[in-house]
Amino acid sequence: MKVRTFTLSAVLVALLSMTVWAADTNKATIRLSEPANVGSTQLPAGEYKLTWTGTGSDVEAKFSQGKKTVATVPARLVQEPSGYSSPVVRTNSETKALLGVGLPKVSLSFTGDGAASSGN
Repeated sequence: MKVRTFTLSAVLVALLSMTVWAADTNKATIRLSEPANVGSTQLPAGEYKLTWTGTGSDVEAKFSQGKKTVATVPARLVQEPSGYSSPVVRTNSETKALLGVGLPKVSLSFTGDGAASSGN
C-alpha cells in the first residue's frame, strides 16, 4: 500500500511540474523601439509582456504593461526554433503594423484574418 501511495504521489508531482513548466513557456518580454499597431490598437514604444493561450497553431495573444492588458489579438503559433536567441519584433515599416515576434523556440504571427483587438 505504501509503494502504491508513493508511486501515485510521484506521478502527481511530475504532472504538476510539467504543467507549471509548460505554462512558463507561453510568455515573453518584448521591446518596441517605436509605436506599432496590433489589431486596432496602437502600442506606444516600450516594454510589453506577451502571453498566449490556446492549443495548436491558432492562439490568443495578449500584450500587457504592468498588470494591465493593453491589447488582445488572434495569432498564429509556429512551434519550431526561430534561430533567434532573444525576442525579435517584425513590423511593416510603412503601416507600422506588428507582423510577428520571433522567439528562440517559437514564433508568433499577427497577420491572420480576423485580427481584432481589444484593450482592457
